[in-house]
Amino acid sequence: MQKLLQGKNTIYEAAPYLIEAGYETVFLITGKHFQLHKDVNFLKGIHYNHFIKNGVNVTENETNEAFIEFSKEKFQAILAIGGGSVIDLAKSLIFQLEKESKHIPFFAAAPTTAGSGTEATQFAVIYVDNKKTSLVSKVLIPQLVILDPALAYSLSSYQTAVSGMDVLAQAIESYWNKSATAESKISAIHAISIWKEYFIDTVLSPEEEGRDKMQYAAYLAGKAINITRTTGPHALSYYLTANHDIPHGHAVALFLPVFFLYNHPQEEVYHLLHVENAIDAAYFVTENLKKAGLATKLSELKIDKHQIIEALLDEVNEERFANNPVSFDREKLKQLILEQL
Repeated sequence: MQKLLQGKNTIYEAAPYLIEAGYETVFLITGKHFQLHKDVNFLKGIHYNHFIKNGVNVTENETNEAFIEFSKEKFQAILAIGGGSVIDLAKSLIFQLEKESKHIPFFAAAPTTAGSGTEATQFAVIYVDNKKTSLVSKVLIPQLVILDPALAYSLSSYQTAVSGMDVLAQAIESYWNKSATAESKISAIHAISIWKEYFIDTVLSPEEEGRDKMQYAAYLAGKAINITRTTGPHALSYYLTANHDIPHGHAVALFLPVFFLYNHPQEEVYHLLHVENAIDAAYFVTENLKKAGLATKLSELKIDKHQIIEALLDEVNEERFANNPVSFDREKLKQLILEQL
């Protein structure tokens, strides 16, 4: 059963919780910027080793480095504080431990963004030779999640926008998913409702309430995706991230309007967004991208769609696409991408 600590400064509840549970040696994983503006006095009473993640994506080499450092001592717990890639690095380490039949430590995660939802899922993403590989295991679900909006205060408007668009994409993809359940739909509906109320304001003029709500929306979208997995927009997004360094949330959001047109009709989703049809839904996403200051066309990102279209479609993971409500049609997708992006 996952324990959730939510609210401002709940990161300071991590150490007392871990100590009371008997976990006094911790392998701490953070991003490189965490050390610049945060100290670690919230871990008072805990013996820890601090591993700093570099780079945007999780790589096989970095996972091996973390594994070597972790193996130097007997750590009882892993605490990941950071964005989706930091938490996914912790997950890739745990996956490696499971693979080698090692003891699996207690796993706690505190997201510093509001987007990936990885703190609520059994999934992780790692790039091997510049290609995305998915890791799946129940042991990758953190036993403790800390949603502290104070950890997100330093996010730029761009980071807030990028991670926030991932929330919307995951919630929508979970809702229209072939594997959707009543439980996943409830989480997705709640996430979309919060997103609509708080996303733009949190990008343009962030306040504590907005940070708190968007973190929770990301968590809910993650819970939904944990049940259903993702669909078309995610299946296409990884090429842009791996080959053109487009942040994941932005890459996914670019394809969301395309898939409203590809997957139509989706009447229940239109109702959730308060729009009439697929064209209006695509417009809704595009306008929110613009309001958030994000590019809506590949040309704005200096990417020639005609040059990449075949490679993009070649790298679509059809197994991941299998959850999409409309099956993979290369020519239809190609036409829509060239028309819309």
